[in-house]
Amino acid sequence: MGADAIAALTPGAVNKIRESAGATDVCVQVLDFKSADEAYSATLNDGENTIAAKFAATCGEKLSSGAVKENAVLKLTDVAFETDGVERKPFAVINGFEVVDADVKEKVTTPAAKAAKTEPKTPASAERAAVPLAALNPYRTPWTVKVKLTNKGNVREYKSARGPGKVCSVDFVDEEGTAIGATLWREAIEKYDSVLEVGKVYYVSKGSLKPADKRYSTSGNDYEMNLDGKCEIDVCNDIDQSSAQKMQRAYAFVPINKLASKIGARGNVDVVAVVKEVSELSSIRRKSDNTELNKREVVLVDDSAKTVRLTLWNALAVEVGEQLASMTNPVVAIRSVRVGDYEGVSIGTVSRSDIVIDPEDVPRAVEIKKWWSEGGSSAETTAAGEGLTSAQQGQKSEIMASNLAELQPEEIAPVTDKPTFAWVCAHTVMCKPDQTMYYTATPEEGNNKKVIESDGKWYCEANGQTYDTCERRYIMRFKAQDSSEGAWLNAFNEEATKMFGMTANEMHELKENDFAAYERAVKKMTCQHWSFLVKVVTEEYQGESKRRMTAVKCNPVNYAAESKKLLSKMGVV
Repeated sequence: MGADAIAALTPGAVNKIRESAGATDVCVQVLDFKSADEAYSATLNDGENTIAAKFAATCGEKLSSGAVKENAVLKLTDVAFETDGVERKPFAVINGFEVVDADVKEKVTTPAAKAAKTEPKTPASAERAAVPLAALNPYRTPWTVKVKLTNKGNVREYKSARGPGKVCSVDFVDEEGTAIGATLWREAIEKYDSVLEVGKVYYVSKGSLKPADKRYSTSGNDYEMNLDGKCEIDVCNDIDQSSAQKMQRAYAFVPINKLASKIGARGNVDVVAVVKEVSELSSIRRKSDNTELNKREVVLVDDSAKTVRLTLWNALAVEVGEQLASMTNPVVAIRSVRVGDYEGVSIGTVSRSDIVIDPEDVPRAVEIKKWWSEGGSSAETTAAGEGLTSAQQGQKSEIMASNLAELQPEEIAPVTDKPTFAWVCAHTVMCKPDQTMYYTATPEEGNNKKVIESDGKWYCEANGQTYDTCERRYIMRFKAQDSSEGAWLNAFNEEATKMFGMTANEMHELKENDFAAYERAVKKMTCQHWSFLVKVVTEEYQGESKRRMTAVKCNPVNYAAESKKLLSKMGVV
């Protein structure tokens, strides 16, 4: 490389391109010249700085002739700078050029650039372009987000068919107040567990996104992050403490008199209220593992003149509960509490719950405090759950539509959790003919107990009776698939009869007399489109928690109704 190549480059050309000012006729060197499907890209070098670039289609004929080679020096007669938002790095678009020197053998570096070399910034300290959390979706890659860690769960170990593993749940929030939950797996935990501290700000990149499981997600986000060994988490040192403190998830408060409508709904809620009463600390033992859990009851009231009982668990019961007990009617802003039906309606903290006492920067909390001081303290109040029956609660809670991906999060729910129900439209795609398709039951109406054959009769161990005949009832498994995911579902007699179009007795006759016809009947039930009411429950088997999914209802798809739902989501109707 000679001085001629250095002299040919325009000093500061890259900065001029970025500023889109005076960039016409600048000379740069082409590095990393690539072509793919008649699309050409390169890195432009001015001897000191570089920038990514793409060649416009108008340059195609000249490029395909071989006029441009690696390390060549070009004069850019028409160039633009494309920022393309924050999803990708900014790049130059070359619309016209002339070849100045096609025979340069290596990268050109000016003496000034060599002398100015300093220790490069680490990713942790360098300012980066960050994508707002609200703009993330599974189809937007790659991305980097600048977020504060607001919650960090304990590292839990588990066993699966692939061996032992580790998992940890965390919550992030960005500068816009948008929150997102994230799950760290073994390799990410081993790399970053010691780095992650609640309250610190990080750059997170190279993760993946999946639909959030609204049953357990506390962020209110439609998505959640999966962070494995490929992810990168770097401490952000380019933010001051006051700015970091302002990074808080926006509240979505539900008034106490509206909590009953949230019973059975997916996801948790935020509540702001005055603390009216605080009980003494107590403890109970969890039945599943005999673990002792600390708890404390707190009665809350807001300007709807309704009260609700809040149960604080574990550390919140001990630390925050003790603080509340020592104060006189403080206002609390609580993120992510679960709504239950105890006493008609009640709320309780979960692992990700967060309580702020007497917040001055939350307008709704200021309103509640003013209401209390200006007469609310003497107002007549009633319990939010008073007069509510189970039937009334059921009417308030609508079973939501979902998809199979949302029903199968990576993290299995605790065995103690209540079952979840959701409607799913899916196709039947597989049913194994060699499975135990049905069992023999008593022929009595309403009695589904198992019977066994003995001397030509059928004996029921449950009631000690003997019957001349039996009734066969389906207990089959099949695989369903929707646009998001596949899942193995259990189905019992009534629903399986709908899917097969024949009773279990009729299926048994086929199996005994014409096995080929039996296999065809089983295969025929696949590739059918159904609307399933799916029940999801966690069961413990040989010390391992397993998810069990059952199609408790099976209806033909109402395409008109489903189309209307889709149009409604799109805002068309």
